[in-house]
Amino acid sequence: MNFGATIKKIRKDKNLTQKELADGILTRSHLSQIETNNYFPSYDKFFLLLDRLNVTFEEFLFVQNSKKIQTKQHIRLQISEAANLTDMEKLKNLAITTKDLYDKTANITYYHYMLISEALISYNINHTITDDMVQFVAPIKKYLLEMDNWYLYELKLFSSIIFSLTLEEVQIFSRTVLKQLDNFHYFTEYQHTEQHIRLNLSTLCLEYEDFEAAKNLAEKAIEMAKKYTLVYEKICSEMNHAIACIKLGEEGNSYEVIKKNMLIMNYLEFENLSKHFSKFLQKFEIEVEV
Repeated sequence: MNFGATIKKIRKDKNLTQKELADGILTRSHLSQIETNNYFPSYDKFFLLLDRLNVTFEEFLFVQNSKKIQTKQHIRLQISEAANLTDMEKLKNLAITTKDLYDKTANITYYHYMLISEALISYNINHTITDDMVQFVAPIKKYLLEMDNWYLYELKLFSSIIFSLTLEEVQIFSRTVLKQLDNFHYFTEYQHTEQHIRLNLSTLCLEYEDFEAAKNLAEKAIEMAKKYTLVYEKICSEMNHAIACIKLGEEGNSYEVIKKNMLIMNYLEFENLSKHFSKFLQKFEIEVEV
């Protein structure tokens, strides 16, 4: 579907006339020319039209692409899903797919996705940081360090590679992350990204046994998971917080929280998540009867 046809389709789907959509933005005749691809609006007019239509730019592209998710977004979602499920075969296929796409297009996004897939494969073999994994992630670290300002893409990249960082690297990156977080506060996608960053940082701090930092990060992650009704993320955040509190000698109801969430994981059949936290509990010598 072309640009003008997309505007026309959305307008008709919203039961708006050309006059109603154009009013105060441009003339009706100009809108008519837009819908027939004989005239292209300036960026400010275009976004005013989207605002009048109550659709986001991403929705516009989705409709224009015949309601198919864009390749980059689709691959990013697949990588996230495969990582959560520890699906090694899918990660291997994604590494091959993204490499092919990068070879054909030279688009840096596909290159980053290929590196993340390879790094996750290396990490998930035994859940330890390996030389191979560090090598795969190195170009992404370099890319992020060279950016003066981060946008949502860079924040997502950072969230994806947190598992491979040292505490020193986290401190370096965190200065940029904390500076950028508020810039996109009202974007729904940002809100989820911020929650994931705080959750992933708390997990990394647990790995390095920095329990105070893990507790503080998990507290904020829990608050955000509740606010945005993120069930999976809430479970992970509460588990991290409870483990950190126990190791700090601030038990409270932490054992009950762990037991409750382990039961929820089993009920929801989050098998890989259950295995992950079972290993974590064993590592930190925390015994809970479920």
